[in-house]
Amino acid sequence: MATIERGFMAAQVAMNTTIAAATGGLTVFILRFAITKKYDIGGFCNGILAGLVSITAGCGNVECGSAFTIALLGGLFYEAGSRLMRKLKIDDPVDAFAVHGVAGAWGVLAAALFDWGKRFDHYHGWSGFSCMTAEDGSCKTGLGGEGVAANLAEIVAIAAWVAVCSSLVFGPLRAVGWLRASDEVQDEGFDAAKHSPSKAYANTVPISYST
Repeated sequence: MATIERGFMAAQVAMNTTIAAATGGLTVFILRFAITKKYDIGGFCNGILAGLVSITAGCGNVECGSAFTIALLGGLFYEAGSRLMRKLKIDDPVDAFAVHGVAGAWGVLAAALFDWGKRFDHYHGWSGFSCMTAEDGSCKTGLGGEGVAANLAEIVAIAAWVAVCSSLVFGPLRAVGWLRASDEVQDEGFDAAKHSPSKAYANTVPISYST
């Protein structure tokens, strides 16, 4: 590290990232077990991802306690997004939108809401441990609201960009009938229909016994 401050910042980012991953995973794992009474390992893994996505924007400008709270809420937002997608009957088998869309939007907003600027008056953002300063070197005041507004604008801009680009790609594919697999292929399964004889996974594992 070039400076001691950069070393401390690297440690802060590593700690926040680790806390968020663990918190997000455990939040979803415990919540789904409370609801279904079953262990959902897939949900646990996606909860870890939701925690990581939630903390990415603010990993260098929030405290460790804030990282825990951000990831906990990120796990809950992920679960809500996942259930909403199923409720709307939108096919998203790996919960990509719930993880990256919902938790990602929350993470961008959380970076401003939990910024460690003094009493929500100072703002740090990408400046790390240093506040955003005026021309005389003093910390600018009254920036908390501007930070939240800027991050909200970023969320809207990112959503619009993704919507336009996705429409340009998926719109023509849907128009020509290439976006959705046929009912026959879905019933058989892509693994068997498109990858036979070699398969990505097997339903049974051969067991050999030795004496």
